[in-house]
Amino acid sequence: MHCKISYYVVSPVAAVLLGGCGTSDSAKATSTADNPQWQLVWQDEFSGHQLDLNKWSFEVNCAGGGNNERQCYTNRVENARVKDGVLTITALKENFSGPAAQDYTAHYDPNITTQREFTSARLRSKGKGDWTYGRFEIKAKLPSGQGSWPAIWMLPTEWRYGGWASSGEIDIMEAVNLGTITDDITAPGQSEQRVHGTLHYGRQPPGNLYSGTSYKASHFKPTEQFHVYALEWEEGEIRWYIDNVHYATQTQQGWYSQSLSKDGAWQQAAGAAPFDQPFHLLLNLAVGGNWPENVNEKGVDLGIWPQQMQVDYVRVYQCPTDTPDGKGCGTKSAAATQVPGYQPPVLSAG
Repeated sequence: MHCKISYYVVSPVAAVLLGGCGTSDSAKATSTADNPQWQLVWQDEFSGHQLDLNKWSFEVNCAGGGNNERQCYTNRVENARVKDGVLTITALKENFSGPAAQDYTAHYDPNITTQREFTSARLRSKGKGDWTYGRFEIKAKLPSGQGSWPAIWMLPTEWRYGGWASSGEIDIMEAVNLGTITDDITAPGQSEQRVHGTLHYGRQPPGNLYSGTSYKASHFKPTEQFHVYALEWEEGEIRWYIDNVHYATQTQQGWYSQSLSKDGAWQQAAGAAPFDQPFHLLLNLAVGGNWPENVNEKGVDLGIWPQQMQVDYVRVYQCPTDTPDGKGCGTKSAAATQVPGYQPPVLSAG
């Protein structure tokens, strides 16, 4: 199942993500985008009057994201608008019909439709912006309310190691139910302010795994202010940043890729797989689904819509071409959470 969040079918409670919640300002790193070694290779400042279709494509379907989400994704200006230098993705409460499957699945047929009670937009750079390693920087302001689920994330373009999650998934930022009463046991009765950075890997379901952590800070107001969400990805290591605070790191010692061979035996890909192949970016705002509807105040608040995710810019940097492993340009903080991940199952010799 090629989707960003089917893992929450197994465990819908975000608190089970590995690693701690939050970080302190002691994790502050110098602005890696200002590092003169970084080379800007792709960007969208949303400075025109409409979405640049040389950089983005719309997904159009009512498939529910594989997670029982409640929205149809459309290519309408009502759901994705570029104005005054900002991309605005708007989730609306309205009945809508569209294809029942995603267009990259084997059973996709645009004539087979279904209806849902919300609309929104999901954009992808697939075939127009695909990279192996680099720094991915997105400045955004997030929606609030029970049932809202904004995401900035990446999927493999070629699926070299098989279907999800054998070929991996990188979540730069996702959040659910911001501004509701949190179920964070360390902050009882307070407003939900956590955002999450996560990797998905392992095998296809039910052998898929995920690991990551969340970020929160007293000055961090994701629904009221624009913040810069960034990810630095190099061979064997991936790091997460918010406003240049390095808050989490994962390494290849905690991820793996296994798939079935033609003769039905499990095999493990070598090295840093699956995070050693081209990935592309996705931006979307989902409504409801297995994760948000099972945490915080539960369900979907039908009275809060429309909700919006606004994006000021998307910028992609890479190290010089003589560093094919992507190393040498990033910055690290010893205060960042080291997420342990998982060890692969031992495969039989026979």
